[in-house]
Amino acid sequence: MNAIGFFLGRFAWQLGVRRERARWNAVTRETQQLAEAQDLLGKLAWPATESIERLSGDYWQLTDLQTQQQQLRAQSDQLTTENETAQDRLYAIEDQVENDVDVLRKGKAELMSKAVGLMDEVEDIKDRDSETRRRFTSLKGKLEVLKKQIEGDFSAEIERTRLSLAELKEGHAGDLAAIASLEESVQRLELTVEGIDAEISGLRERHKAQTADLVLEIGRRSKQIAEISARLGVFESQKNEFSFQIGQYLSSQIDNPDPAVRKVLSRFGPLVGRIRYLKRSIQYNQRLARRASR
Repeated sequence: MNAIGFFLGRFAWQLGVRRERARWNAVTRETQQLAEAQDLLGKLAWPATESIERLSGDYWQLTDLQTQQQQLRAQSDQLTTENETAQDRLYAIEDQVENDVDVLRKGKAELMSKAVGLMDEVEDIKDRDSETRRRFTSLKGKLEVLKKQIEGDFSAEIERTRLSLAELKEGHAGDLAAIASLEESVQRLELTVEGIDAEISGLRERHKAQTADLVLEIGRRSKQIAEISARLGVFESQKNEFSFQIGQYLSSQIDNPDPAVRKVLSRFGPLVGRIRYLKRSIQYNQRLARRASR
């Protein structure tokens, strides 16, 4: 509110338009705006306040806090860079291990597929041998019956039957040998698969041991970064307190003829004008609110 607004408000009061609550609300709102403007003035102006005797102590404390902040930020940036490098190394190791494990798993899958194929062959041979043994039993029974025949000459049939039994016996022996050979191959494949599983476990353990120190380093640096962040927050709060006090002081010295003060304030003309306006507006609204409450 400017002077014209104040006179119009006072005239309205004389006509019975009081608006007390609206005036106090305006005072509250503008007081908050004034505090924000003072805070901004302090943040912007403090680097130029060394020559103002009243503010030189605050200036040097703020300078020290800023220097410490810069050092801490540099330390935090260095730790962050080191952590990023360590993370890249960790990811590279993990990727290599996973690639090696994938290769082993593919080899294992191929061996298991081959073992399944051999077991299928074994089952086929067993089915064939089962039929061979059934035929052998049947022909053996036939031979016994033929030998008992008194009438008739069955010598030729007996010989053919004996030859067939010999062939079946030979086939059965061949099947047993084939089954034993295939099962032995399957066992060798199973042992190889077990070896691959052991190799994968070994890779995992070596990776764990290889990256343990790296993980500890990353955790330690992360903790340091968090501690630095907390300290930076404390320093920032302290800086805000000092800069707000500087802003309040400069706000109270808007009409001070001190050349050092005038030099600083002249650099922030629009903001100083805003503060001047808010102070007057608050005074006008307070006067109208008090008048309305009578």
